[in-house]
Amino acid sequence: MTTFNWLIVAHLVGDWMLQNDWMARYKQSSLFNRAIAVHCIIYTVTVLVSLWLAALKHQLQPAYFQVSLIILLSHWVIDAAALAKRWARLFRQSNTSFVHIMVDQTMHVLVLACLAEFLL
Repeated sequence: MTTFNWLIVAHLVGDWMLQNDWMARYKQSSLFNRAIAVHCIIYTVTVLVSLWLAALKHQLQPAYFQVSLIILLSHWVIDAAALAKRWARLFRQSNTSFVHIMVDQTMHVLVLACLAEFLL
């Protein structure tokens, strides 16, 4: 698998499998709250573990500190600030949950794609 593939698998695990109902409900209640902090830390650790596995296979030496900061902060801003909902409003998209989820996921995947292409 490529490094990007590892990052996508980590995204699915961290953003879907390891996010419980409490995190999903309260991560957007304010910019700084326990639910968003726990979710973003779990997500970041999941991505770092997958990056470590990819690095072992491909003999990479990623800048783990830089990657962890980018992952943590970008995920925090996208989720806590409800960027998907803001995007949907700005571009007059449908105000359905499905559209918000797809925009949110696309934003996260774009971050991972940029990391894989330009930093790793």
